[in-house]
Amino acid sequence: MEKINEDFNIPFYIFQEIVEYIEETAQGHCKSMKWKNIKSLLGLAKINNRLSSEQVDYIVKTYCR
Repeated sequence: MEKINEDFNIPFYIFQEIVEYIEETAQGHCKSMKWKNIKSLLGLAKINNRLSSEQVDYIVKTYCR
């Protein structure tokens, strides 16, 4: 199994969305629409070669709650 670089740069607009998602989830709010938005942004970042498929998978596995 290949180890990906966990220190890759996430585009700032995706980072902001993830932070808001985590904060709202921690407060007990169910934010499935926000997560769908994040997944869409991750897909666009992948298409535009800002993130690799492995990096997108890592973000989803790490932050999806």
